[in-house]
Amino acid sequence: MINRKKASKILAIGLCLSLLMQTGANAATRYHDSYSRSAIVSDMDTNRIVYEKNADHVSPMASLTKMMTLLLTFDAISQKKVDYKDVVKILPSDVNRLGTNIKLNAGDQIRLEELMKGMMIVSANDAALAISHHVGSSYENFIANMNKKAKEIGMKNTVFYNPNGLPTSVTVNGKSVGVENKTSARDVLILSKYLYSRYPHQLTEITNMSSYVNSKKAINKQNTNPLLPLITNVDGLKTGFTDAAGYCLAYSMKIDKGHGNDSSNRLIGVSLGATSKENRKLASYNTLDYINKHYKTKYLFKKNTPVDKAKINGIPFVKFDLVPSKDLYLIQKDTEKLNKTIKYNRVDILKNPDQPLANLVYSDSQGNEVASFDISTKRPLSKMHFLEKCLVSGCAIVGIFTKYITNNADGPQYTF
Repeated sequence: MINRKKASKILAIGLCLSLLMQTGANAATRYHDSYSRSAIVSDMDTNRIVYEKNADHVSPMASLTKMMTLLLTFDAISQKKVDYKDVVKILPSDVNRLGTNIKLNAGDQIRLEELMKGMMIVSANDAALAISHHVGSSYENFIANMNKKAKEIGMKNTVFYNPNGLPTSVTVNGKSVGVENKTSARDVLILSKYLYSRYPHQLTEITNMSSYVNSKKAINKQNTNPLLPLITNVDGLKTGFTDAAGYCLAYSMKIDKGHGNDSSNRLIGVSLGATSKENRKLASYNTLDYINKHYKTKYLFKKNTPVDKAKINGIPFVKFDLVPSKDLYLIQKDTEKLNKTIKYNRVDILKNPDQPLANLVYSDSQGNEVASFDISTKRPLSKMHFLEKCLVSGCAIVGIFTKYITNNADGPQYTF
């Protein structure tokens, strides 16, 4: 097996040389992705969109489809409906030699985990078909579940017609119409983040493998992800290609604590519609390289550290510290200055005492909101002592009249 670190150095040197040969190449222009039809990049922990280009443009999804096929398989395994060690019998309808495959034949018996690896590492279309009928009981049921899951997790521009992403056909008014699974870069980002949030270890155990080997089928193929041998911390995610979709890639890289980062993190990106494998590689490599160099994950406030003090009814000596319930981070560019504001919420302490009292908002120099965090009292209002609740609600000793909280005597008022 090839040593990832050695291979990374060799291939990175070659890629850097090719980048230097590009006319007018510099850090700024390399960051502006000129190769993707649409693209988006976000970090995992603070959910800041660092870069986007036509992120809601709807286009064919190609083999990025298999990420949803994998997600439904992980779900079924976690619910104990299927198991990695299940032996799947290959149906005649699973056999597919279009595009990439792992040479499945009708009657073959192969473990589910082997099909999952073949599908994700070398993008085997036949493996996706076999998985779908095993997990979903039928192709049709599995596809219905794919579309249901897409809506459930917030993929607004995605439609699935099959589990592998190949061009197919549907019957409309008695006529056969050619179709492909559709999505957007933003939807693929949503799917990628969901996979990493729910099944991080199960996912990377597959997507971080450098090759797929099946001695019975005489297969020894490298992972189709072009970034794996180039960047050590890349551990996913999935390539895709059809004539209509172009060359696509969903990719992810771990960010280690140190070197300017106050915490570990993860970058997740999507590139759709590049015109060649080389351009797909350049689009994703350039973007990761630029963001990794110029953006750092920084502490904003520690958990339970006061962010602001809220005056109650403008009375100076009646104040409560507003704090975050967890450590707050933000991925931030080295040259940017962000503006911090606090927006107070209208809260009815009798009906909804645990609603956040305010939002800590960060905006860029153009006024675009880049992050928003809930802040509230250190001890939830619902758990405050009776006298404290009286102070917050503005009641007189045992009164229960609704009053208002203000950040300052002249500021806007919010119902408690």
